[in-house]
Amino acid sequence: MGEWLPEPVVATADRPGPAEHAELADALSMAFLVLLEALSPTERAVFMLREAFGYGYPEIADAVGKSEANCRQILTRARKRLAPSARAVDTLVRKAEADELARRFFEATEGGDLEALLRLLSPDVVFHGDGGGKARALGKALTGLRRVAQLLIGGLRRNRRLGVTLTPATVNGRPGAALHDTEGRIAGVLELDIADGAIQAVHSVSNPDKLTHLGPVSDIALVKTR
Repeated sequence: MGEWLPEPVVATADRPGPAEHAELADALSMAFLVLLEALSPTERAVFMLREAFGYGYPEIADAVGKSEANCRQILTRARKRLAPSARAVDTLVRKAEADELARRFFEATEGGDLEALLRLLSPDVVFHGDGGGKARALGKALTGLRRVAQLLIGGLRRNRRLGVTLTPATVNGRPGAALHDTEGRIAGVLELDIADGAIQAVHSVSNPDKLTHLGPVSDIALVKTR
């Protein structure tokens, strides 16, 4: 039900994780993981083993049960399928600039400053949410600069009423935040895709099945409020 997003890999100041390693950042980004879903399982395996982890063709062939020549062909095909979108993923701004933009983003959303938020979002910004049919989430991606901005401010306003706190974090190698309820249980994760000095997309994961590895999961997303 609704959109699919990959399980978030979260690293905070007191919870380091693999997303802190720069060499894994692009391979972990939500946008890139979604792109990988367009590949077949074998194409995904060959692409990741070769491109992300540097395995040799003999090792890859043994792992996927194909010949080395076949693996080379599979990799070429996978690269062609990913190339147009992968270039967009690679246009991310430097980490320091992205972190500063993320800081201003959360400051604007938590403070309810719509005009400040509009200046940080790309005109083509997209909001993606994965609730897995179990938690509050949109049924499909939301587009439109003002619509996305109003959704973000309204959502964080609701969270504040429920006592949800937001902790800056690195999520799948990108700036983001982890949300916790008053009991310290994980309530959701946000990841920001930043390029060309603006926030291009916001990914929100509230699906409880994808949060269990981060600790006890809150049921606050299922609470109906007036």
